[in-house]
Amino acid sequence: MTTTASNPQKCQDNDKTPQRARVRSGMSSVAYWRSRLFRNTYRDRQGQTVEIPEWYVRMRHDGKTKRVRLNSGDKDQAAERALRLFHFLQDEGWEAVEKRQARAPVTPTVEEFIAAYLEATKSFEAAPRPITLHLYTRCLRQLCKVAEVTLIKDLNQEAVERFRDRYRAEARSAGRDEQSIQNTTANIIRNAAACFSREARGILERKGTLFTNPFENIRTKVDIKPVAPLPHTVVDRIWNEAHLLRDGDPEAAAPNLKQYLKTYRKSHGGRTPGRWIPVDFRKGHPEAYAALLMALGLGLRANEIDKARWSWFSFDSKGECYLKVRREDDFVPKGGTERILKVPTEVHEALVATRSDLSSPYVLGGPASTESSAKGAGFYRRMETIRVVNLWLRQRGVEADSKFGKPLHRLRKQFGSELATRHGIFVTQKLLGHSTPTITAKHYAALTELPSLTHVRLVG
Repeated sequence: MTTTASNPQKCQDNDKTPQRARVRSGMSSVAYWRSRLFRNTYRDRQGQTVEIPEWYVRMRHDGKTKRVRLNSGDKDQAAERALRLFHFLQDEGWEAVEKRQARAPVTPTVEEFIAAYLEATKSFEAAPRPITLHLYTRCLRQLCKVAEVTLIKDLNQEAVERFRDRYRAEARSAGRDEQSIQNTTANIIRNAAACFSREARGILERKGTLFTNPFENIRTKVDIKPVAPLPHTVVDRIWNEAHLLRDGDPEAAAPNLKQYLKTYRKSHGGRTPGRWIPVDFRKGHPEAYAALLMALGLGLRANEIDKARWSWFSFDSKGECYLKVRREDDFVPKGGTERILKVPTEVHEALVATRSDLSSPYVLGGPASTESSAKGAGFYRRMETIRVVNLWLRQRGVEADSKFGKPLHRLRKQFGSELATRHGIFVTQKLLGHSTPTITAKHYAALTELPSLTHVRLVG
């Protein structure tokens, strides 16, 4: 083997590995650091002294002494971490120690946990959609607020049951029906529990946050109300009067602002409607008409209608039209699954006839998505258009009796029922973009008409 001295071209001034600074005897042992651990305290709003359950230690290097958080409530584990951080400190300096400290605390607050969870979702095998993450975290905040939980360590089965009891009592005092209370309570708990999925907990534990799943033994039950297809009279009226939505209805009543404000305040707890004003249906609303066609004619969701592009349409060699619901910068298909629909020629032509904003890539026209509308969660790029078509549908008996109903989405369910009646559950599942036929059968696919039993043969 050739020595460095015989190869002067390879010689450098600093060719030796720098040696670690001398340390006092015992500092390289776990026992040494275990004896120097301590816990911080603080005074709460009532003036009481509260001890933080995580261990800390003081370290000195390069003339600086700092208090270091060890992200563990277990003393032996904290001592081992202190020893590792001490070695990093000797080799790489304070920057390396502080970088390795950048983890979620073992006993985070609800907001700290949510921030850590959102960061962890970036490492998921299949990252949830922004609208889904918003739903999960909103439900977790709501549950913790009602149960009066501020630290995740206090979120346990007792806290979840406390939320359930308080939410039920408040909902009943507001006069809500029992099925609605049960379903909403179960949905909040289920969505909050999604923040503690096995994948999320695994990622957070690797980053130093150790906890059990507080929802592990919690059972929820949702009574799925079977979908009843819209009456034929309602469906016929929608199709027969759709042109009045597009072109304007000369017989529509003039908007009454005073009556509108009175009705709105009565149904919204005294709140004012903000920037919303009464809709004048004497004028045409071609964008709302286009939304109606895409919901009832193609079965698109409201967010899909809001983000649908003209580029989603294509034609094959036979001249037949297709629409592909696909990922965009401001839109991710539900479940991440793209799907293709065959579009009747007359529907495509009717949509093209509504186009007035030739510079916009969207079927409904208008500007690009904002940060809020790109996330979804009930915020649409064309909020006014969605409001207009929902109000028009309510006036024709769609979800008219439901204060929190979604008339436009009700048309998607009607579309599913029409498909199921004519083509079966499997085709309906694919065209609606559901993960399984079970979801389609439970939520959407009621028969619009019963089949004639022509196989019956009576003899004699």
